[in-house]
Amino acid sequence: MTLVDRIFTRIGASDRILEGKSTFYVEMEETNSILKCATPSSLAIVDELGRGTSTFDGLSIAHAVLNYICKQTRCMSLFSTHYHMLLDQFRDTAGVRNYHMAFKASEETDRIVFLYKFIEGDCPKSFGLNVAKMAGLPTKVLDLARAQSVAFSKNLDELALKARNL
Repeated sequence: MTLVDRIFTRIGASDRILEGKSTFYVEMEETNSILKCATPSSLAIVDELGRGTSTFDGLSIAHAVLNYICKQTRCMSLFSTHYHMLLDQFRDTAGVRNYHMAFKASEETDRIVFLYKFIEGDCPKSFGLNVAKMAGLPTKVLDLARAQSVAFSKNLDELALKARNL
């Protein structure tokens, strides 16, 4: 006896250029396989769905796929994402619980240490700029990226407020 009838994974990035298939195309093929073949007794592991396209298309696809898994397929799944907006959109969905990888952050030194421990709850923010700093990107690049991140976040907040008022 097994706990699941099949295990599906949508992890990593690879292309099949000789077949004319981009990384994003392969990602969508793998996702399609999950949506068509998974049953309520399956396990689907989906990592960072939608990264290979624009933020808005990627978020929209991730939202639609997660919704389909929750309401149609109803299989067990681990669905990892950096799209924080999905947290709010699925917070009250039956059977969905949020987890994140634990970390220690220091605002004084702008450092982060990843603890590699899976804990319940929302991750309070993204740490892409911290990882970019750890990888050694120049300070001028990081400063510009930080400013762009603040501006982008402000624009998204304004759009979300307008959408709520429609």
